[in-house]
Amino acid sequence: MRSLVAIGAAVTLAAGMVGCASSEPAESTEAGSTKAVSNDKGPVIGLSSLTFMPAKTTIKVGTTLTWRNDETISHTVTSGAVTDVDANTGLRGGEKSDGTFDEQLPKKGDTFSFTFDKAGTYPYFCDIHKGMNAEVVVTP
Repeated sequence: MRSLVAIGAAVTLAAGMVGCASSEPAESTEAGSTKAVSNDKGPVIGLSSLTFMPAKTTIKVGTTLTWRNDETISHTVTSGAVTDVDANTGLRGGEKSDGTFDEQLPKKGDTFSFTFDKAGTYPYFCDIHKGMNAEVVVTP
């Protein structure tokens, strides 16, 4: 009986790993940092494993950024400040939407695009998941 449980656990673990190996939302660059993958509209931020990938994206003014839900669960892409982020867990204690954008991505494959017309730093988060916090830095 124990060997059946062990086999079942191994199969479940392997299946989970296969699911994680699907679409890569970010590609590696030097020093282990990441950058957004591009499509015909511009850079793409993947929402995967309860994170925005990459968590920090730097683009030029006028660039259209696209967010893509790579999971089977719902997410939002909500602009605004986050507060009280725990250094150990990454979970935020609070957030305040600024109204620049707030888009629901309810199912896998859903996308949202936004063109950044002004330089600055734009924090954003998933309103549903307290650990999904990120930012876009827009340069002239």
